[in-house]
Amino acid sequence: MANWSGGILTAAGQALQAKVEAGTKLELTKIKLGDGAENISDVGGLTDLVSPQAVLGISSVTAKDKLCTVTGIILTSNVATGFYAREWGIFAKDGDRDILYMIAIDPNPDYVPSSDAALKVSATYAMNIAVSNAANIACTIDPSGLINAEMLAQAAGLVQRNTAYEQGDIRYDPQLFRHDWYLECETAGTTGSAILDLSNATLGSKVTDGTVVWIIKRIATQDEIYFELDDQGDIMPKLAQ
Repeated sequence: MANWSGGILTAAGQALQAKVEAGTKLELTKIKLGDGAENISDVGGLTDLVSPQAVLGISSVTAKDKLCTVTGIILTSNVATGFYAREWGIFAKDGDRDILYMIAIDPNPDYVPSSDAALKVSATYAMNIAVSNAANIACTIDPSGLINAEMLAQAAGLVQRNTAYEQGDIRYDPQLFRHDWYLECETAGTTGSAILDLSNATLGSKVTDGTVVWIIKRIATQDEIYFELDDQGDIMPKLAQ
């Protein structure tokens, strides 16, 4: 079972971090996995993994409570030779250079099988980076990178099961009767494991979902104007009801 150490900044990463704290934007570019066996004391002087085996495009970056979670996904069908994932590195831009920013080490590594293995699988690798300002983080999202179901749901704003939400959070559910209705969290909590039954939902009604209470609202402007299609298919503004 994987047991990654906390991320350790390289010397170049520490120099970049000092710039970030002074206001420079941190631009993350890619992730690498390797099977090298460096010690934590060796990390400072590294400019690359000791034995890089796979490059992962960044699939997503999310920030919350001063933690930035960077995620990459690897498909074993793209791995030429199987390896034990002992080292995990995040790269970042520093001027016109791409530097090894941070490394994590796993003394009990998982095996990443090659493409000729009977079972083809994918694995998700994520690292948390402490940040003082989430708005000061940028990343290069790989357009050919993979996403998982959770990333897709987050991107679409869909409500997820067994997930914590705060008051005021807005989510959507494809079972809502109208496309211009949405769910707003009125009572913070964690959603339940069962899919919501919204077949009888009405505008303004409240829905208990685990310990979360949602209220059903309608998309409208701040001055209570909403828009819908008329019989001819034209968009018409109307007062919100």
